[in-house]
Amino acid sequence: MHAPPSEHRSATPLQRLTKTATPPVGSLVALSIGRSSFRNALPAGRLPFAGGVLAMAPGCLLAMVLSGCATDEEPGGTAAAVTTTPSGAATPSGVPSGDSSTIQPVVSSSPGVSSSPSSTSAVPGGGPSASTTVTGERGAGGSPGGSPFGAGGATGAGGDRGFPTSSGGSSGDGGAGGMSTSGSGGSGGNLGTGGVVGAGGATPTGALPLGNPAVPSSGCGRATTVTNGKKTINSSGQDRTYIIDIPSDYDMNEPHRLFYTSHWIGSTSEAVVDQNYYFLKPLAQAADVPVIFVAPQSDGATWQEKDHALFDDILAYVKENLCIDTTRVFTTGFSFGGMITYSLSVNHQQDIRAGVGIAPANYNIFVPPATHEPIAWMQTTGMSDGTCPWVNGNSTTQGAKFIAIEHATDNGCNVPADIPTWQQGGHICFDFEGCPAEYPTKACTFGGGHTNIDSDPGSGDNWIAQESWDFFMQF
Repeated sequence: MHAPPSEHRSATPLQRLTKTATPPVGSLVALSIGRSSFRNALPAGRLPFAGGVLAMAPGCLLAMVLSGCATDEEPGGTAAAVTTTPSGAATPSGVPSGDSSTIQPVVSSSPGVSSSPSSTSAVPGGGPSASTTVTGERGAGGSPGGSPFGAGGATGAGGDRGFPTSSGGSSGDGGAGGMSTSGSGGSGGNLGTGGVVGAGGATPTGALPLGNPAVPSSGCGRATTVTNGKKTINSSGQDRTYIIDIPSDYDMNEPHRLFYTSHWIGSTSEAVVDQNYYFLKPLAQAADVPVIFVAPQSDGATWQEKDHALFDDILAYVKENLCIDTTRVFTTGFSFGGMITYSLSVNHQQDIRAGVGIAPANYNIFVPPATHEPIAWMQTTGMSDGTCPWVNGNSTTQGAKFIAIEHATDNGCNVPADIPTWQQGGHICFDFEGCPAEYPTKACTFGGGHTNIDSDPGSGDNWIAQESWDFFMQF
């Protein structure tokens, strides 16, 4: 369902984002939610699509992706109407072109989200066990753990070498912050009556603290041959493309943040570039923050299961050939781009520090079995959005609300019985209470439709871009 005409905006995306947006004035409240992730089953016979209703032969069971995540029907039983816009144009509400003009079948061979949490960590600990040594040279420190986001011990220097007439080696230095789920402290002191073992890792909760030191990728310290523009990469046996944007003053010794920005349905990576990577690039430049942007291209109109492998392949290539901070990999996208952002967020917590889903949904897209590991998460939804709604009809599992509930629950936040949403005036962002500082969870709602561009009354700035940037920059 489209937003009423009074909510449409005539300014183009680039006109609306020519200057850095100021922090929004909306209320910040706290909240938390549960977990759920399902795929929508579309009825045979009559299917709503962009521009009308698709008649199908009886018994034909074809799951269609309609406007990214369009509802089957309105709660009253009337097929939802969706206005089709020509490619390359924006609707009056600011919806980027192509998001409601293409119909593609959803083909998925994998089950939906698992209903029970996984009991196994995705990355086991890699640190050595602590020990006390009474002979030999200075003790070697424990190795860093295998994952940037786990807990456990890292390097702990051993005790200083003792002499025969001395009281022995000095105590080992404490281990650095843990990076795996089970690594121990460094090995202990050496010759003499012996040094003591190094202390264990300093992050027992398993989370990287806010403002943690950068963890450089293997591409740091080496000159790169990667240039800006459209690139081809082989993924899952296919040649796939993406666009990469590297700062003109790129420093091979400075770990850069990486933003993975996915386009909406039926669109292109070029369209994301035209929007300055969801308007984050001007904010990065204004803040003088070194960022590398990637805009992948889907194979067809929609994102699919194989696009998880595409993310893995692009990330591995960037890590090896450019200098990025492996603990500050961020993902975002609008509509179907927000849906693939959500899809990646349920099983890529070891790679993605934080995700922002702009008008996301948890159905009509491949959703892998969830690991239920924590991840920092923010999302935005217009309360008049009939394409990717806050709640899909009378469903108790489908809609943006249930994405917020899932991540808030996985993050250990408190989930209120009623999540506050927009009622009038400017947008509101609801911060779940009780979340660990490392895993903030935020749900923003506003009085608009299906769009990634919205301004509060009396403001010409796109608060969605500014809220997204502020959320990412706290890490």
